[in-house]
Amino acid sequence: MDFCCQIMGRPKADKGKLRNINFTIRLTANEIKELDGAASLCGKATGELIRHKLFSGKFPEAKTARLELNTYLELKKIGVNLNQLTKLAHSGRIDMNLINILMRLMQQQETIIAQILYRDSQPGHR
Repeated sequence: MDFCCQIMGRPKADKGKLRNINFTIRLTANEIKELDGAASLCGKATGELIRHKLFSGKFPEAKTARLELNTYLELKKIGVNLNQLTKLAHSGRIDMNLINILMRLMQQQETIIAQILYRDSQPGHR
């Protein structure tokens, strides 16, 4: 029994989905830099970003860096623990001197979160 290996090519794309038309626009160096930055924030190719914005009317959601996501999650856990300790302090189950420490820690956490949110709202800081 003889088997013949047949190499198959890539399946043909649907003619309606084939992107074979080029559209050219002129951009400044700063504009292309901004566009590339926005595309990398979203984890998309530049052309994909443009198509998404053009046809949906909005930019795709930015991807959150894994490190930043872990930082947000850790801050959330710290906040939950601080809230639990604050409730215990107010209920009289722990030393009242801890209330001042807990309040300072909560303020520090809010400051850190505000700084992260401010930095993330600035262009080019991701």
